[in-house]
Amino acid sequence: MQILMVLYLIVMCSIIPLYMKKGYYELGEAKAICYIAVSLCFFALFLLAIWCGSKKKMDAAKKWDTDLTPTELCLYATMLSGLVSFIFSVDKKTAFLGFEGWRNGFLMLLLMTFFGIAYSRFEKMPRWSVALCMLVPAYEFLLGILNRFGIYTNSYGGESTGYLANIGNINWYSGFLSVFVPLGIGIMYAQRPFSKLFFLSGIYEVLGITALFLQGSDGALLIVLAGYLLLLLVSLSGDDRHLLKKCLIQFFVLGVGMTVADILLALFGRFYTYDDNLLTSLARMHIGIILMAAALFLYRLIRLFEEIHVSYKPRVLRSVLMGMTVILLVAGAYSLVMRFDDEFGNGRGIIWRLCTDAFLDFSSWRMMVGVGQDCLYSYALSDPGTGSAILNAFGGDMLTNAHCELLTVLIERGLIGAVSYLALFSSIIFELFRAKEKENAAIICALPVFSYLVYSQISFSQAVSTPFVFILMGFFVAFKRKTSDNIQLRQVGDGN
Repeated sequence: MQILMVLYLIVMCSIIPLYMKKGYYELGEAKAICYIAVSLCFFALFLLAIWCGSKKKMDAAKKWDTDLTPTELCLYATMLSGLVSFIFSVDKKTAFLGFEGWRNGFLMLLLMTFFGIAYSRFEKMPRWSVALCMLVPAYEFLLGILNRFGIYTNSYGGESTGYLANIGNINWYSGFLSVFVPLGIGIMYAQRPFSKLFFLSGIYEVLGITALFLQGSDGALLIVLAGYLLLLLVSLSGDDRHLLKKCLIQFFVLGVGMTVADILLALFGRFYTYDDNLLTSLARMHIGIILMAAALFLYRLIRLFEEIHVSYKPRVLRSVLMGMTVILLVAGAYSLVMRFDDEFGNGRGIIWRLCTDAFLDFSSWRMMVGVGQDCLYSYALSDPGTGSAILNAFGGDMLTNAHCELLTVLIERGLIGAVSYLALFSSIIFELFRAKEKENAAIICALPVFSYLVYSQISFSQAVSTPFVFILMGFFVAFKRKTSDNIQLRQVGDGN
């Protein structure tokens, strides 16, 4: 079973990002079908492995329900909410298979939650397999950078400034980055400083950050803010200065990535194929150099405090950081309210308003169970009121999701689905901070999960990002369980 899990992960990280059937034409459909086909094959192999396994493995499988963690319970609840939504959906075929072009139906949700649960019992990830899993994402980072300057290594068909690498449009590419860039940050954070793996993972991280700052979407700034804020909070949640020093190294690497983007824009800016945006503007302001200098200064200051034995007060630093975070959130919310209109966020304003109106127009029962996975457009066709407003607002163009994952879940799976969605992501963050020991593996998994959660509030579920988030959730549970077991063993050994 463990071999199958490693193989599935390698196949997922390699084939799904690279696969293109007709170039950029119908790429969303191609990648979704590819994911479903690959996952169904491995789903069958997993079941066959359990069936053919020894009695000991069968007995172990039967005991899965005896020590469920909160995250596992939430994964089961998510699967159940999808099933309930499918049973009471407005369009059974679409709810099961998903809307053509996206395929975010119950089948995809079932596969994602199944593999999330399966990986929660994972035992060990070989180091060589991690390296293999990161090769293709690093290639996609590099390809995205080259594409932004008009360099295409292959003729895919349908190339335009709105598409990047083998991933698809900017929303899809940013969603991909929201998982694999924070994953690289976590991996480098976990390495012994200045080791060989530290520098190799650093190259991967710099590529990812550079691609993120050049890709063109303003919303991708949320990925940076979410990832580094969580990393800083985690680093300050312990009583060890070493964690804060490791965090400052990551801020230095962020500065390196921003500076590389700045240099590329300075040298080849005339070839840049997209409009100037918030992230390129930040890079051009030389903030990367300032960030590197500040991180280096603080790192040396902490080393000085260690040498002269100045007491470390992480609680004070946490309080200051939390206060600043609250102030920024309030300021951001106020700015959002003051600027919000139908044109907000490249048209997201009108989408959010119409989708909210649609949900409020639901019956009480429909509010609880939703309209079914991927059934927003089907509902719009069948509803003479709010649904017709959705159709008329876009000139007959199909609106298949709310461009805000929480709002999409609320419409598709109702309040039951929205509660399970929030509980699932909250359980990861809660368990991360509740841990007595800051397990590197748990931090590696939590960073992309949180970054994806934040970014997805202006985006949507997709085959190149969401399935990986569920796998990482499973890994998180597995690593946390292993850490908890080790702590209990040590307590027994100490006579506690």
